Amino acid sequence: MNTNDRGFTLVELMIAMVVGMVVLGAVYALFTAQSKHLATQEQLAELHQNARAAMDIMVREISMAGYNQTTAPATITAVNRCTGTTTASNTPCAGITNAAADTIGFVADINGNGDTTAGEANPSENIAYDRYHSETSPAGVYSLGRTSNGSKQPVIEYLDLLSFSYHEANGNVTANLANIRRVKITIVTRTAKVDPNYTDATYGDHYRRYTLSSFAFPRNLALGN
Repeated sequence: MNTNDRGFTLVELMIAMVVGMVVLGAVYALFTAQSKHLATQEQLAELHQNARAAMDIMVREISMAGYNQTTAPATITAVNRCTGTTTASNTPCAGITNAAADTIGFVADINGNGDTTAGEANPSENIAYDRYHSETSPAGVYSLGRTSNGSKQPVIEYLDLLSFSYHEANGNVTANLANIRRVKITIVTRTAKVDPNYTDATYGDHYRRYTLSSFAFPRNLALGN
């Protein structure tokens, strides 16, 4: 039997505890940093996804503005093309009815019945998009609103900017509804939560933002009635 075996001294135990605490502290710091990074990436992914989904919906629907079934049977009278400056002066009409900087309204005779009256018989034929604050949203939180036949529903939340510009075929900006051939859409969305380690250079707060622009080409506007 070896009688020289002995346990750890108090000093050795203290050293082991200190080393262990340092290792645990490093592991905890790494875990915390990774958790924050993951949370940030999840918010950014949601931010980009919401912006792209909203843009896809708007581009697809605005591109249908002015559809009026020009090849309809003789028993159906095609809806007239919208005319006017910024706001249509000849409603009911098919085309862009409201060409404002922060909202757009448009009409398409989707079912080709020669009637674009807002109602259940003509679903998704009278559409408008704008930025608004819903009654259920917290203060300062704005949504992208889609109004269809008079009923508004939110598309996405946390929309800081919505803007439209209207262009002729040659690219010149125009307010003449009859000359619009493409619509530039710009949106700015933000995250739902703040990131204390980030400061927005434009807004001066701690929300991360995503700016997305795209063009919609309402091909039907170039066609006659």
